[in-house]
Amino acid sequence: MTLIAVVAALTASAQGRLDLRINEVMIQNDSNYVDQDGNRSAWIEIFNASHSTNAIEKMFITTYKQDFIQNYFKVEEQKSNKKRNQLLNELAEKHGDSIYVIPRGDVDTKVKPRTHVVFFADANDAAGTFHLPFKLEAGKDNYIALYDVNGDLVDEVIIPANLPADQSFARISEETIDLHKDSRDFDNAEWQVRDGKTEATAISPAKFNARPVNENIQKFKDEDPSGILLTLMSMGVVFSALLMLYILFKLFGKAFAAKDKKKEEEVVEKAVDNDAATVATPAGDDEAIAAICMALYQHFNAHDEESGVLTFDRSNGQLSAWGSKGNLLRRRPEHHENH
Repeated sequence: MTLIAVVAALTASAQGRLDLRINEVMIQNDSNYVDQDGNRSAWIEIFNASHSTNAIEKMFITTYKQDFIQNYFKVEEQKSNKKRNQLLNELAEKHGDSIYVIPRGDVDTKVKPRTHVVFFADANDAAGTFHLPFKLEAGKDNYIALYDVNGDLVDEVIIPANLPADQSFARISEETIDLHKDSRDFDNAEWQVRDGKTEATAISPAKFNARPVNENIQKFKDEDPSGILLTLMSMGVVFSALLMLYILFKLFGKAFAAKDKKKEEEVVEKAVDNDAATVATPAGDDEAIAAICMALYQHFNAHDEESGVLTFDRSNGQLSAWGSKGNLLRRRPEHHENH
């Protein structure tokens, strides 16, 4: 599985490098782009037309024409079983003044999606990764080619001999690049000379040659130059959105209020049912309740109220036990000792 993943990654990387394009070239730089040391020299811009980062390390930039490279491959492949990347490396060692192998180890060789990188053709590769070992010659056709690490031609361009000083030869727009087209078929119609005098002919090292024009934006610009229509539409969209939010919040509020009210009614109804169940008495217990009530009444009302006064009635002439002298203790009690 690991081997498959590595092979897949290498394949994807190789396919991504095929989307690299030579994008703009200046041959005679008298007052234009400068390098990190402030020096001016011919420069070559490469554009990553893909939507993924591509590492350009170990790729080849050369001024040797395709026929020379292909013939070299043909002859050397008959002599040995070496791969083309090995043959290109050997050729670069023999002709280091015309073939440059982009070295490893520089983070800037990882070109981000839809971005540019610039190489200076100043015959001073000791100055850094982006300095080539050869120069471009003014007043003559200059051929430049970009090869992949496996020896495949990625892109090529022929700079016309009549290109003036401080002017560049560039693609009309990066958006016109056809990645499905064979890059080995150089089409002069896709290129133009740029003098930097207008936006359409701006010299743009490390930048886009021409940004794509949005048809809708251009239409608004033509039909509504003052921006009034766009303003009204924008305000209409904003207020419509606010109105929709207001309506939604109101509806949500009513829905939640109705839900809460229903829940309260259910709670009250349940409480009433519980109270009714507690208070309700079966019809057969009425007599028992009446008996209990009567017993309680008799318990609390069993005796008449008493005044606390004793009354003796002597009207019948008979003495009561209370007035009997025989019952009075007038004699002294006798004391008897037990023997």
